[in-house]
Amino acid sequence: MLVIHAEILIQPEHVENFLQLADPFVNASQAEEGNIRYTLMVDLHQSNLFTMVEEWESQEALRAHEQSAHFLKHINDTKDMAAAPLKVKVYEVMQLPVV
Repeated sequence: MLVIHAEILIQPEHVENFLQLADPFVNASQAEEGNIRYTLMVDLHQSNLFTMVEEWESQEALRAHEQSAHFLKHINDTKDMAAAPLKVKVYEVMQLPVV
């Protein structure tokens, strides 16, 4: 399983529009095969700082997501709203047996 944390800093004047665009994007991403979780979170102290938390069953599922029409559209529609470059962290999760 892969876990992604994508930190997105949006220009304050674009937050409302970003959220309107994020809703259908998140819904479409959650419906994708191989998606376990897809959640947009907002920072409690900085209302224009968001973290997309994603969980994917496999690298293949993540690649398919990154090539999907809704992903490419969302990136294109929101690229000029960013106040800083996107920061992405990818974690590979190992499942340990329960003792």
